[in-house]
Formats: sequence, structure tokens, C-alpha cells
Amino acid sequence: MKHKKELSVLYIITKLELGGAQKVCLSLFEGVHQEGIQSFLLSSADGKLVNTVINNPRAILLPALKREIALGALWQEFRCFITMISTIRHLKKEHPGLIVHTHSTKAGIMGRWAAFFAGVQQRIHTVHGYAFHDHQSRLSWWLIYLAELMTSFVTTHFVCVSSADVKTGIKLFPWFAKKHSIIRAAVDWQQFYQPARTALPTPSATQPFIVGTVACFKPQKNMFDLLRAIEKVYHTDQRIRLEIIGDGDLRSAIETWLHEHKLTHIVTLHGWQNHIAPFMFDWHAFALSSLWEGLPCAIVEARLLKLPVISYTTGGIADVITHGTNGLLCEQKEWAKLADAILHVMHDHKLYSQLQTYNDDLYDFKDSAMVSEHCSLYQSLNEKKSLQKNTPR
Repeated sequence: MKHKKELSVLYIITKLELGGAQKVCLSLFEGVHQEGIQSFLLSSADGKLVNTVINNPRAILLPALKREIALGALWQEFRCFITMISTIRHLKKEHPGLIVHTHSTKAGIMGRWAAFFAGVQQRIHTVHGYAFHDHQSRLSWWLIYLAELMTSFVTTHFVCVSSADVKTGIKLFPWFAKKHSIIRAAVDWQQFYQPARTALPTPSATQPFIVGTVACFKPQKNMFDLLRAIEKVYHTDQRIRLEIIGDGDLRSAIETWLHEHKLTHIVTLHGWQNHIAPFMFDWHAFALSSLWEGLPCAIVEARLLKLPVISYTTGGIADVITHGTNGLLCEQKEWAKLADAILHVMHDHKLYSQLQTYNDDLYDFKDSAMVSEHCSLYQSLNEKKSLQKNTPR
């Protein structure tokens, strides 16, 4: 049996921005190392989380690795790919049993193929939602799907964070059913769980009712549906307030929309925050209007703080939120129904209390549980590889 100290894993992710996939990747990078597995990280030199690893000798930052696919700079993309192969090959010489574990779409595709050409036998990819979805052109869908399909043939194992991603994978990729696991994306349990055991926010008939969300300002998060919903609520009940933690390319468009609709006094843009729990302590509910997701960590964080969740039924959200039990769900793009749901929890105090106090089972989202399950996965894959190698043909 292989011991943990004989295992080594290289995590590859495109950009260390403030996102769920990035936080999961960094948690694994540090967590498995503490459990005795030698870990390395390969990423671009961009993103707000780069400072957390820039001085770590086990972190490799490639400035040429960009999140966007630069079709006008294919030579640079090719050189970056060759550099990845060389980097992985060098690590493999020092650590013959190296496992490569990728996160995010572009790094996932490039990283798995680079690992394949570098001779790495165990190539794992975590699916944080798929990059092909119903809200893009058919050409884009097919191009991304075909890239993922071809890469699936050099993938030895998939890790999914939601049951929805498993269903999609089984439907669209050969042999996916035989080479996948569900391991939940962990959140900072201590930051969110401890406050949830103290006093809970209680809505008042005279004080503002604060709805909050955590999201990057990208088309994926569909922020304008949430803003439209808040505007509709405001015309019925002027107690409503919206606080947004996040930032991104669409910030100026969001600010313009708020000015045009005269809602700047009820919507607060906090920007990115390294510690979001202190902001969430004062919220009364959490809302999300995403069009495609894996299973957003913010949903779990909200429930650890006992916030009723009002959301579209997107991706794996239904794995955590059950309509009428710990939140209210509605179909995508039905922003008027999202508004109605917010009004419902504002005015129905019995329902609000029921949603708030529901006892969620979120143990699988603990960082310690996630790290432990990954360590077990790495060991089992390594043992399976050794068994196959030593079995006479």
C-alpha cells in the first residue's frame, strides 16, 4: 500500500481570482500538504489571490497563462502549453507518481493534455459547472463541448461538486459514470458556522430588510435580473435593501443602471472583500440569479449563517436548497417571481422563521471533509494503478 508521503499532486487553475473554484483549489493545495501529500500549484500570475501564494516555493506562476482564449495570439498560447508540459515533466522526474488535478475550463483542458504529453498517468479534473450551457450560441456550445469531449478521453477521473454536473457528464461523456466522484466544494467553515450559533437577524416591520449576494460581475451571474427584481420589490415595499459583494467587467454597466433607475440609495456595491462573513451577519436573506453554475459556495455560506436563500434553480443549487424548506426557488429568467419570493419572505414571518431555522446537513462542505475525501481518492487511484501495473497480462 502506498503511503501518503509517497503521493504528490499538482493543482492547475487558470486565474487566482476571488471565486469558488479558486478557493477550493487553494484549500486543497494547503490542506493535502498538511495531510502529508506533497502538493504543488500551477497558475497564472493574475488575480487577487496571487498574493497568498506568491512567496510559496511550491507555487509556480506562469504569466503567459491567461483565462481568456487568445485566438489572435495562438503562438503565445502554444508556447504556454509547451511550458506547461516542460514544467510538469520536470516535476514528474522528481516525483514519479505525480498526479495532476485541474480546475476551471481552460486550465482543465490545457493542463490535462499537458499532463498526458508529459507522461503523467493520473489526470483528474474537477467540474465546477460546465463552460458549455444553454445561454450561449450553438457554435460556442459545440466548440467548448467538443474540446471537453476530446479531453475526457485523457481524463482518468472526474470530481463533481454537484449531482447536476454528474447527470450532464454521464449524458455527454463516454465512461463518465465509471470514473467520477462527488466531492463537495468546501467553504471556510469556521468563518461562517460559528456566528450561525449565536443570535440570528430578525426582520422588523419598520427597519430595512437587507438582501445580499456574492457574485462576480459577469454575464454568468446575471446580475440585472436580480436588480430588476429588487426594483419591483421596492415599488411595493420601500424597506428593501440590496448589498452586493463582488466586482468585475460589468460594474460600470451596473452603476449606470442604478443611476438611471434611481436606486443608488437602496443598493450598495461593496466590491470584493477578503472576509465576507462580517457583511453577511446583517443580511436577512441571500439571493442569486445565476444562469449557469456548478454549486456556488456562497449558497452554502449563506445557509451556515441561517440566511433564507432565494434563487433560480441553476446547476447544483437544488442539492442544498429545497423550495419551502430552507429557501425559495424559481425558474431562470423569471425575475418577477424572484421579486415575489423576496416579498413573500419579507411579509410572512412564519415562513421566514421556518426557512431560517431549518437544520441543514452541510457536513460534506467542511474543508476538512473535502481534503480528507481528496486524499482518499488520490490513494485509491494510486493503489489501483499499482495493482494494474503488477497484474500479469
